[in-house]
Amino acid sequence: MKDTSARNAPASAAGLLPHERRRLNRIQLRAPVRIIYQGLLDEESAEGTCTDLSEAGLGFQTQASLYVGEIVEVEFRDQEAPPFRLQVRLLYKMGNCYGAYFVTPDST
Repeated sequence: MKDTSARNAPASAAGLLPHERRRLNRIQLRAPVRIIYQGLLDEESAEGTCTDLSEAGLGFQTQASLYVGEIVEVEFRDQEAPPFRLQVRLLYKMGNCYGAYFVTPDST
């Protein structure tokens, strides 16, 4: 069961704005990604754009309606290589922009 209480929580709800909490520098980019998340009954996916990346996390834009705190997979696709998926936990949402940090299977 999903926690819907944080669905539209502003970034400032936790006290600090996301850019104030960053510990590592991010590089700006515009890379197409696919966001894979758990829908009501089944796994769903949506197209998106990765906007920045660091050693700890990433930022992306998508039209999908995701929940802050939810764990999703971000899939990078390249014509020259097989798809590469990363698990992330959503840290904040501002409109259709999300910030997330990388998680490992044992830290969920």
